Amino acid sequence: MNTNENTNIEYLKSLSVKSLKEKVKEIKAQLPKEQQNVITFSKNFTISISNYCQNQCGYCFYNYKVPKIDKKDNIILINNEEIIELIRKALANNCKEALLMSGEKPYLFPEVEAALLDKSCFDYVRFVIDICIYLLDFNLLPHTNIGILSHDELKRLKNYNASMGLMLESTSKKLFEKGGVHERSPGKIPEKRMEHITNAGKLKIPFTTGLLLGIGENVDDRINDLFLIKNIHEKYGHIQEIILQNFIYKEGIPYRPEKPISIEEILKIVGIAKIIFKNEIPIQVAPNLIAGFERDFIDMCINDFGGISPITYDYINPEKPWPQINRLKKICGKNGYRLKERLPIYDKYINKIDFCPENIKTRIDTININD
Repeated sequence: MNTNENTNIEYLKSLSVKSLKEKVKEIKAQLPKEQQNVITFSKNFTISISNYCQNQCGYCFYNYKVPKIDKKDNIILINNEEIIELIRKALANNCKEALLMSGEKPYLFPEVEAALLDKSCFDYVRFVIDICIYLLDFNLLPHTNIGILSHDELKRLKNYNASMGLMLESTSKKLFEKGGVHERSPGKIPEKRMEHITNAGKLKIPFTTGLLLGIGENVDDRINDLFLIKNIHEKYGHIQEIILQNFIYKEGIPYRPEKPISIEEILKIVGIAKIIFKNEIPIQVAPNLIAGFERDFIDMCINDFGGISPITYDYINPEKPWPQINRLKKICGKNGYRLKERLPIYDKYINKIDFCPENIKTRIDTININD
């Protein structure tokens, strides 16, 4: 495979789904034999801390301003009883990962600030850290994704997280123009998000990032963004997975594309990502967003199905239920693959110098991933 061709956007764009499948199979064949037919997932649950957010993205259903069928789904600040109940259910279902998510900088809203003060807490990041500490007491591994953070905030959170994440989403400038999905989203400015991802690298935080597909960007934008991620990773070596997540329209949100992104377009960018990252970084797709097309994505040599929860729903796409893990195992098996559970920190980072805090390693030693 010609290296120069693999960095040429026009060449990558020209590849058909069939050609991409052939090329990614060549790449996967370079893995050790025991890794070639494995697709991973993490058994997790979500703690939605607050869905108050400084960004007003045109495609976002999670934001508190979007009407929900159940008004309880709008959360000013999660209470202790809800956390305790989620942990009880998580332990009963052998979950290993706790995904901590929230809107970006929710503490800017008076309602959230007041709720924090009611808990005698004057610092939102401290509140998140306290949740992480409580989770670790039960050997549940936190993965925090709460929007843009400063270098200092990332540093504080690192010691209490197995891994962290922030989607790059898209650096396309047209998304910030009048009527664009990021017109009123200061936290989606590409330079800010790249700074966050870079700071995570400087701090040696195992990190998840990726693209949101079908929000007004084009193919060139997607490929350029994959190369941006690659350049950051080549410098710091901290990106443990790339998520390629397709936008799904929902009632009540402003953004409605004239032409939704097709399965073929998603498959193509998955294949292109595989060519760009080879076997260095796993490529992940959300199984609930590509249901019915799992075989096509398996044929495109995806590595991972991400977090699948037996107890909480997808807060971003609540109308798309998580698949039953046993059903996904059968689909993988029929296509010659084994579905294997993993932790929220990928194996290669557990013993990589300075990437995994000792208190996280201690918990990992007690976890039986085969339970």
